Amino acid sequence: MPRYFLQLRDGTGQLLDPDGLEYADMDALRKAVLIGARDLIAADAIRGEIDMRFRIDAEDREGIVVYTLSFKEAVRVIPGAE
Repeated sequence: MPRYFLQLRDGTGQLLDPDGLEYADMDALRKAVLIGARDLIAADAIRGEIDMRFRIDAEDREGIVVYTLSFKEAVRVIPGAE
């Protein structure tokens, strides 16, 4: 199975995945990235601040980005009534 590295980036910094994980196919990789993004957003919400500038880049062994998901794309925000 191919190994992918999920890199957390915000345009100014990054948190790199040194080990990566194996995923059976691109659907499994996309699902893992979505779950990871939502987990990070949930942890931010508990602390009272959500930074939507982040994204997760899934890279192959050669460092080529094969899939990207921004935090903005990971959730749907429903504004309250004004």
